[in-house]
Formats: sequence, structure tokens, C-alpha cells
Amino acid sequence: LDQTRLISTNDGWEQVYSDISAVHDYMASGEKFLEKYADKEAILCKSAVGRMLYCEGTEYEGQPVLITEYGGIAMDTGKAGWGYNGLVKGEEDFLKRYESITRAIQNTPYIRGYCYTQLTDVFQEINGLLTMDREFKINPDEVRKINNR
Repeated sequence: LDQTRLISTNDGWEQVYSDISAVHDYMASGEKFLEKYADKEAILCKSAVGRMLYCEGTEYEGQPVLITEYGGIAMDTGKAGWGYNGLVKGEEDFLKRYESITRAIQNTPYIRGYCYTQLTDVFQEINGLLTMDREFKINPDEVRKINNR
């Protein structure tokens, strides 16, 4: 294999040896995120979202910790759809929740990176930053400001 590429063996949970420690968590509140992730060892040695982060017989070995899926914020469009933690009413509510969670991740010292889920809506999942047709639902400049703080 190409030694310059990182390997994630099972992204999000039940990992075996991996170059990163990948966590999926769709917490709705930054405050609750900070509470939950205050104790790094408790999270990495047990479970994040009701699933073990590492398979039996493997454990955290100091890899960089990344939140590789978070958010899942669904905006109410008046159509049937699904997202995590209920629907937000519009862009302002979306950005408030996005900022709350993103800021908490950024302020957790041992977390080295994060990835919002997801870029676009897909069928019933309406938690994208863009529609399925690639139209912006959220002003990208506002998302950029939050990410760059």
C-alpha cells in the first residue's frame, strides 16, 4: 500500500488498527458535546454513540482523534424528510446549531479534525448544506466564518 495515505479500518466505531481514531456523533448541542467529550479516555476506551469505538482485542494507541461524522442538521422544507435531532426552521436556526456543535468540537483540545455530514441532501435525508440539485440551502460564507474561527 501507499505509505503516505492514512487508513481508517472501520470509520466511526468497532475499529481495529487504524491510522486515525474516527468518531461519529450527531450530538445536537455544543454544551452537551463538551460534557460528553471532556474525558478523552472515557470516550476512547468505551463507546461514543452506544457502540464501541474499538473491536474487542484492540484499543486506542494515540492516533489523532477526528469527528468524521457530525451534524446531520435537517432543515424543514415542508416536504417529508429525515435528519438527526429534529428539524430546524430555517437558515438562522441551522447556523445556530451548526456553530454550537462546531465550536464545541474546535474547543476540544484532543480533537484534530472534523467532517460535517453531509454535503448534500440525498432522497429522504435532508441534512445537507446543499439540496440534491446542488443549490445552496445555507450561505457558504457563513459556514466558512464558523469553520475559520
